[in-house]
Amino acid sequence: MKIDLISGFLGAGKTTLIKKMLEEKAFPGKIVVIENEFGSVGIDGTLLKDTGVSVREISSGCICCTLAGDFNAALKDVVKKYRPDRIVIEPSGVGKLSDIMDSCRSVLQKEGGGFGICAAVADATKYAMYAENFSEFFLDQIKNARTVILSRTQKATAEKLESTVKSIRKQNPGANIVTTPWDQLSAEKLLAVAEEREPELIGEMRPDWEQPHHEDCGCGHHHHDHEHEHEHDHQEGHEHCHDADEAFEVWSMETPKVFQSRGIDEVLQTIGRYGTVLRAKGIVPVEDGRWVQFDYVPGEASQKEIASDYTGRLCVIGQDLDRPGLAALFGVS
Repeated sequence: MKIDLISGFLGAGKTTLIKKMLEEKAFPGKIVVIENEFGSVGIDGTLLKDTGVSVREISSGCICCTLAGDFNAALKDVVKKYRPDRIVIEPSGVGKLSDIMDSCRSVLQKEGGGFGICAAVADATKYAMYAENFSEFFLDQIKNARTVILSRTQKATAEKLESTVKSIRKQNPGANIVTTPWDQLSAEKLLAVAEEREPELIGEMRPDWEQPHHEDCGCGHHHHDHEHEHEHDHQEGHEHCHDADEAFEVWSMETPKVFQSRGIDEVLQTIGRYGTVLRAKGIVPVEDGRWVQFDYVPGEASQKEIASDYTGRLCVIGQDLDRPGLAALFGVS
């Protein structure tokens, strides 16, 4: 049995990546997904269920802290009930990868097996901002990942992408870093890189300026051996650590309201006025009978049509949220 951890900060694209890998059947054998939602309503799990795999949802907190006991129980139950070949875990965006790895190790020691993927998905366009403002959570994911998979690289300038990769190298010298836009990569190739099964592919994931150099190439770069054990000291600084519940807050609810598609666009254009909004997402019906999924991260918003669901759901995550204002903005109570 393998456990695949696909972490990443709020809105980085974790669910999109998992969905790609499931739809392209990159994972061999029997798969179960454990989906952790920081809010009280599940949204991301719904988006994965149409891939045909079993999805176990854990909501209303983070599995690395307040829901650690629930997570351990769920992990053991999944092993007992499904006997899967792989368990794919998507922690909440504010989960600490180091703590989640520790929880998984206790189950692996009992059941046998090991880690498959241990990845952090990071938005290349927002890396510096999140590293500076939310370092305790964001950088924990970067430091403890074996592979860092950058999203939205096609929207980043060459200078920003180079700066991001250098920052990742500083935090985690041994990590594999994927910089190629996802639509140019097969899920199987991503899995091969993340599992380090095909080292020659890793070079293909790097831009020209990130390629390894020979000792006598004369480029002036420092050369080092990339064969690392990827072991980290998870105790450093723990006396100053915060739980996600202390650092972030969530406003979420289920609602039968039928929205106007244009109205959703207007909400997403102004939602940043209602606190430090780091992520907004939802699944709602619209006036012409369709259902749409909407997503918001600072500076970027989108919506797309999806299959109908049992009821509408809204979720906003951030800091200093104006809850009455958000309710009024969405027109719900």
